[in-house]
Amino acid sequence: MENNNRLIIIGRILGVHGIKGELKVQPLTDDPGRFYDLDEVILIHDKAATDYKITNCRLHKNNVLLFLENVKNRNEAEALIGREVGIPRELAVALSEDEFFIEDLLGLPVYNDGVLLGKITDVMQAGGVDVYTITADKKVYCVPARKLYFTKINVTEGRIDASIPQEILEL
Repeated sequence: MENNNRLIIIGRILGVHGIKGELKVQPLTDDPGRFYDLDEVILIHDKAATDYKITNCRLHKNNVLLFLENVKNRNEAEALIGREVGIPRELAVALSEDEFFIEDLLGLPVYNDGVLLGKITDVMQAGGVDVYTITADKKVYCVPARKLYFTKINVTEGRIDASIPQEILEL
C-alpha cells in the first residue's frame, strides 16, 4: 500500500459491467490505453489505499473495463464503486512543460495580479478545457485553465500567478 501523497489518480470506478465482477472505470488520463501497461492499480477510498492485481483490461466506449484479482462477482465489484484508481507516481507518464498532475495543483495559492486570490481546491475536467476551482474564505471562483488567465504555474515553488479579469471572477 502506497502513501496517498505518492499516488497519481488515473481513474474513478463508475459501476460494474456484467455479473463476474468487471469494473467500469472512467479514465482520468489523456491516454486510456495506458491501463494496458499496468499490472496492478491502487484503489483509494477515504484515506485507505489497497493494491489490486489487474487480471484483464479492455476499452469499452469511453471507459476502461477491469477485472481485478480477488474481485470475483458483481456484489464485490459494486462495493468498489466510487473509489479512485491510482498508480505510484513513479509509473506516471512524463508530462510536457505546460502539463501538470491534478494532485500537484491542489492546495496551491493563486495570486491574481500579485494579490492572493485563494487556493486551488478542485480541477474539473470539462471536456476541452479544465476548470480550476479557487476557494478563498467563503468565495469560490471557477476559472477556465487557460494560459491567458494563469500566466505562471510553478509546482516546485508552490505558487500560481494569474491575471484573471474581474468579469471572469464574477461569473
